[in-house]
Amino acid sequence: MRAWHAFDTGNELWWKRGNPKSNCWSARETDDNECTELTMQWVSSAPSGTVYDPQHNTVHLTGDAPDSEHTVLHESAHFLQHRLFGGWFPQVTRCIRHWVDKASSETCAWTEAFADSAAAYVLGDYRYVGPNGIPISFAHGPTYDDGDTVQGNVGGSLLDLWRNVDGGTWNRTIALLSTHNISTFREYFTLRPTAHLVTDDKARQILRNHTINY
Repeated sequence: MRAWHAFDTGNELWWKRGNPKSNCWSARETDDNECTELTMQWVSSAPSGTVYDPQHNTVHLTGDAPDSEHTVLHESAHFLQHRLFGGWFPQVTRCIRHWVDKASSETCAWTEAFADSAAAYVLGDYRYVGPNGIPISFAHGPTYDDGDTVQGNVGGSLLDLWRNVDGGTWNRTIALLSTHNISTFREYFTLRPTAHLVTDDKARQILRNHTINY
């Protein structure tokens, strides 16, 4: 049943993919007969683990990983971002091991935060909850490092922007990512006006609440 749970969970992301142009994952693909497909592979007997393989558009899940909808959506959101960028993906550094509340790099924080916040957005949540059931909030807390190299700071900022200044939806962010290849959160924030998204004092205060100052 874990395989079916993973499949059903992935569907939840597809329904909210924000593509008005086709049944594909991204508006960069407009031919319904030529959509890039997401493959999920689950191995029940292996220790718990997850990874997205961009070479084969495949989310690999092992053990009890499908028990966490956040985890399935997180890995699937890497695929979504990959497709939003038309098959391009940022050159990510210092990301082999990363944590929600600890510093890594601007590129790691951006790509991992998008995956984190996509999962929370789909689930109507403000946390990441792994297969062990332990939640970690995206509200900046005492264990958090500061700045935009921390995926939790970026993820919390994205969720607050979508919910509080972008009309409660990520659709214009999805449209922005469908027309620009973006490597960092700073680039995303700078480009927001091109998608008719604000970068005013309210938006910047949201970032400051997560110790990001632009």
